[in-house]
Amino acid sequence: MAKMHQPVPDVLSLVVCDQIITDRLTGKQSLIGMFSTINAFNFPAVHGQLCVFCSLTDGHGETPLTIRFVDSNEARPPLVEGHGKVIFKNPRSIANLTLQFHGLRFPAPGEYRVQIWCESELLREARLTLVQARQPQPPPQSGEPPAPADGGDEV
Repeated sequence: MAKMHQPVPDVLSLVVCDQIITDRLTGKQSLIGMFSTINAFNFPAVHGQLCVFCSLTDGHGETPLTIRFVDSNEARPPLVEGHGKVIFKNPRSIANLTLQFHGLRFPAPGEYRVQIWCESELLREARLTLVQARQPQPPPQSGEPPAPADGGDEV
């Protein structure tokens, strides 16, 4: 008999941030420093710490998940790929996943994606843009206005 395909969970949120703090007493989670752009002076760029928060619902029992960091056209192998399982006691349950990555190496400027998969189905992806930042300029001399700064995290 063929295995019945279970419906995939619904992604309520997928957020990239600097840090996730979980209160020990309440279990509440705080996402600190949410971002979608990283400025880097040199490439390949290594980002010290990056966290991903994912909230899921409508899951059925044991649900296999994969998280991947890929470049936007997937021309290279994933920067990182991890596999795990979430167990939903019932479809109304909400599973909050917190993942922490250290030393992610981005080979070039451009657009990357954080993807969450359930078996062979892409559930959601978040964009992450790596930008070539300008080197800091020396302080202005004789009343020149300062150069504008770029926004985003710097590596």
